[in-house]
Amino acid sequence: MTLLVVRLRFTMWRTAMTRSTLHLTSSVVGGLVALGVVVVLGPSIALLAARPLRLTALTVPLFATATLMWVVLSLVATGVDNVLDPARFSVLPLRARELARGLLAAAYTGIPAMMFVLLALAQVVAWAGHPAALPAALLAAVLGTLTAVLGSRAVTSALARVMGSRGGRLVGAVVVSLVTLLPLVLNLALSTGAVGTDLRAFDAGASARVASWTPLGWSWGLPYDVATGHWGRAVLHLVLAVALVALLWEVWVRQLGRTLTSPMTSGGGHRIGRARLLPAVLGHGPTATIAARRIRAWYRDSRLVSIALRTAVLPVFFVVQSALTGAGAFAGTGVVTLAVFAGLTLMNDLAFDGPAWWVHVSTGVRGWQDRLGRALASTIVFGPVLVVTFVVSASLGLLTAVVPWASVALAAFLASLGLAVGVGAVLPGTAPRTGGNPFAASSGGAAQGCLTALISFVGPLVLVLPVGVAAALTAGSPVGRWVVLVVAAVYGAGLLAAGVVLGGRRLDARAPEMLGRLAHAQI
Repeated sequence: MTLLVVRLRFTMWRTAMTRSTLHLTSSVVGGLVALGVVVVLGPSIALLAARPLRLTALTVPLFATATLMWVVLSLVATGVDNVLDPARFSVLPLRARELARGLLAAAYTGIPAMMFVLLALAQVVAWAGHPAALPAALLAAVLGTLTAVLGSRAVTSALARVMGSRGGRLVGAVVVSLVTLLPLVLNLALSTGAVGTDLRAFDAGASARVASWTPLGWSWGLPYDVATGHWGRAVLHLVLAVALVALLWEVWVRQLGRTLTSPMTSGGGHRIGRARLLPAVLGHGPTATIAARRIRAWYRDSRLVSIALRTAVLPVFFVVQSALTGAGAFAGTGVVTLAVFAGLTLMNDLAFDGPAWWVHVSTGVRGWQDRLGRALASTIVFGPVLVVTFVVSASLGLLTAVVPWASVALAAFLASLGLAVGVGAVLPGTAPRTGGNPFAASSGGAAQGCLTALISFVGPLVLVLPVGVAAALTAGSPVGRWVVLVVAAVYGAGLLAAGVVLGGRRLDARAPEMLGRLAHAQI
């Protein structure tokens, strides 16, 4: 059964490659990016074998953090590959446990998982200077990667079930917010180590000891325990690591069992109000109607709720880090990052509509009206969050150059909106199906996501760079910085208008083709 599921995974991947040039290109780009990460980080980690133990110990907090980020990114960036959706196996006479073995093996064939495995093997080489620790390092690589893969699936499947109901979204909101902030907590905990820029004084021992007592560091701390001669601690960490893997496995298997035995369609029966407020405020035109519909979706649709929460809590890390270190650049970076991510949420907004977008085509809605309505909805939803984050950061004294940061944040938000509405009309992306796992991502979406990710990160950087340079040059001028703020507003509005117009023309010219792509956009 395991080999059958793995072959099915490769067959679906090969079929997608032959049918879509974009999918092929995106997969190649993603593979090259992963290869670049391995080529850069792999030898660097392996060369720690020639260093003293106080430096080799760095692998413990490094891989504990990587494991945590693997789980967090599955919530923040929909990182779970869901091409082999368990719900599709519900019509077959399969047990959850045997299906889970196949899905786990198939998960290791993905590009991110293979990259993580290769880096884990580099961690084994790093302990070559301590022969007694080599078996422990190999065991750590196995248990550590299992913890990451099983953890991401167990957490996302459990939260997906909770957030399927409207009442459960509040619970999901709290959990996602807390999990997203875990890297900050780990960073503060690991900062107890004597970290410095001089390698001769660098000592990662304290950080390794702290990380080895965290659940995600139990496995990675095994070679360090053996190398330092703490055999009792090594045995305890081994037992805890195995128990954690077994617990995550059982949680995931139980969730798979519920998926395989749950109805494939929901029963409905939800009462929907008349929604008088938004039409009264926005109006009843096509643009206003689209904006009102998308605003309601942002707090009713569990898929969009999870995205909104992940975006809203994103700057907390930067703001808290700025408060602890006194570096205002952290807070400013957090505000700008929130502005960029809030704008880019529109990138795959069409995919959330899916085949239902035919209503826009059949009723004659113009492309620019669709683009502008969605941009207006995102502005109403995320605009207040951006303003509150900026005001709080400025009130706490974390932003010393308030006007320059405001210029960059404003330009970043408007430019990202314009980029998203323009690119989204060409690359609609994918989205979890209605009622499905809100944290899922298909292999097609992940491959295409590599291309859109490059656009998402490089695009705003290029577009906002002129405003950033101008804001930095005029930061000391009382008049110049206000001029830059006005120019940033006009510049950002122009980019948004360009995205609306160009994206709208693309939708008008390729509406039937886009509708055909949206028919398969939800997974």
